[in-house]
Amino acid sequence: MSSLPIRPITKPQSQPSQFQESLRDGRVHLVKSILDPVLFAQVWLQCTLWDKQREILEAVKKYPRVAVKACHSSSKTFTASIAVLWFIASNFDEGICVTTAPTWNQVKNILWGEINSRLLNCKFPFPKANQVLLRLGPKRYASGLSTSVTKNDEGVKFQGIHAKNVLVVIDEAPGIDPKIWEAIEGARAGGNVKVLALGNPTIASGPFHDAFTENRAGWKTFTIDAFDTPNLRGYTLHHVVNEMSEEELDNNSHPYLTTRRWVKEKYFEWGVDHPSWQSRVRGQFPTQSEDALISLAWLEQASIRQLVSSGSLQAGLDVAGPGEDETSLTIRQGSVITFHKQWAKSDPRGEVVAALSPYKEYLTAVNVDSIGIGWGMYQHLLDHGFPAIPINITEKARDSEHYADQKAEYYWGLRTRLEQGDIAGLVDEKTIGQLAGIRYYQNSRGQVEIESKEDAARRGVKSPDRAESVMLAFATRKVQYGALDFYSEVGSDLSRQLTLKDEVRPAYTPTTCEKCYATCISRCSGGYRCNQCGFQWSLNANKPAQMVPKRDAFLAKAARETRFND
Repeated sequence: MSSLPIRPITKPQSQPSQFQESLRDGRVHLVKSILDPVLFAQVWLQCTLWDKQREILEAVKKYPRVAVKACHSSSKTFTASIAVLWFIASNFDEGICVTTAPTWNQVKNILWGEINSRLLNCKFPFPKANQVLLRLGPKRYASGLSTSVTKNDEGVKFQGIHAKNVLVVIDEAPGIDPKIWEAIEGARAGGNVKVLALGNPTIASGPFHDAFTENRAGWKTFTIDAFDTPNLRGYTLHHVVNEMSEEELDNNSHPYLTTRRWVKEKYFEWGVDHPSWQSRVRGQFPTQSEDALISLAWLEQASIRQLVSSGSLQAGLDVAGPGEDETSLTIRQGSVITFHKQWAKSDPRGEVVAALSPYKEYLTAVNVDSIGIGWGMYQHLLDHGFPAIPINITEKARDSEHYADQKAEYYWGLRTRLEQGDIAGLVDEKTIGQLAGIRYYQNSRGQVEIESKEDAARRGVKSPDRAESVMLAFATRKVQYGALDFYSEVGSDLSRQLTLKDEVRPAYTPTTCEKCYATCISRCSGGYRCNQCGFQWSLNANKPAQMVPKRDAFLAKAARETRFND
């Protein structure tokens, strides 16, 4: 009996069941919902987002630094709270999130108040937060730190944060101490460190302002206008102010966001040119804050304005010492800035001379800030034949009734030129930012004073070297003639000069001009000058001589001195 061939028994290839496929798909969706910040907010935090919130959260995942300037009640802190929870949930091994704000109350009650509110309806297995600390592991947690300019150790806290993944959230960013910004930048030197900075753009200077201006290339930036929010999207200001009924004004789909009625009220309270309207309603840095010396709008016009450059050249040179400051040179021809350059090295004398040399025969003045090390630069330029003029901006102003010192007088002259549209060629963004950040105030005597560099540094503004070189370049000076000008210049020194010994000089004093016969005659170097036609003539040596006080020689010397004219 023949045996049947034995065939190997093969197990049929198993096919994944519908349950297994669903399980696998569920796991994929689960991971995606954690790794994606928008899905995390929708799935785990049960939040409904509008477009700007989604864009900001996606940017936090994609870019190392994100800056958001926003109008009032635009949900920026709400969005930040989602970013905090998503970051520590999505980084399974190491993920540290540090939040900060100008005051402890803002850290604890505002930002962390939002974080704790998100946890109430959260489906993700977060533990209960301990005021400003939410810990998932040794290097997987979120915490809140306050910043205070009165504490010297706050920057150290940020410098000591090290992990594979770090997110720093800066709420109310314009009010953060500049030292904290520096410490955060230091922490970014190693690891995957992200920064999310949010705030109302109330101050047109400092590190937060720089993120939208001169440092814009290193940031992903967002602006939230009140008319971008759901309650006002699709409407114009005219419609809200003039056409909406009372019912429409109160019909807000998202009542926790900027409301229609609030915008209308602020329009009549502030007006569209008010700094608060620009920052708190339109989400823009104010073009003219209450204490800003120069409007950003004027500066932007000076960057695009076309004027004819004519006449002689004049330069302004602000000299800086070693460190982060710059030596800045600005050359103008008439009203047009034709040259603008800076050097960061501690002794750029050779570079400055090389830059000025092509213009040497056309320069009428090189105004040098002669305070401190600037005096050496002034002497160096004199030795090389340049028409250098030393300027000590701390000295008394010519119009001392209105200005505290020459710095205030010169800057106000620059302000007037910009306001009148008499400057062009101002194209350097950093210079524009420095000029826009200069503040002024009136002291107890009613004089205009410019904010000191020390006060500016305390609010995060570096030394405005480029701005000061522009100011010096436009600090026009000219000879003053006439007895009234002489006496106002010498002031109390006249009494001292009257006691000097006599000297012999021609005593003849003309009473009329030899050319136009006007009677407004004044002394000038080596002779006389007509203040009407400008004709000058020498002393008549044939006239009899007599003893006269040296006072006249002193006045003639004063006439040759140059003074601010703008």
